[in-house]
Amino acid sequence: MVRDVIHKEPTGVPWTREQVVNLFNSFDSDGDGMLSQEELKAAFRKLGSRWGGFRARRALGHADANHDGIISKEEIKNLVNYALDCGYKLN
Repeated sequence: MVRDVIHKEPTGVPWTREQVVNLFNSFDSDGDGMLSQEELKAAFRKLGSRWGGFRARRALGHADANHDGIISKEEIKNLVNYALDCGYKLN
């Protein structure tokens, strides 16, 4: 017996730029205005990533202009652009 497989698109609406900025800011656990790899990992999990560590490393590659391993206030725009390009949705 052959079963029909229905592929569903992820439900929910895309995160807005403002929501993503606020989310990343909320994961600045030490309040230093910068995001470490561990803070990014937790934030990407909250966004809906199954692989928060992978996304955190990729985000650093895209957004960490000075390659210090930290996302600073000056680099947050590139981080947000990367996260939005990943297409996460609110559930």
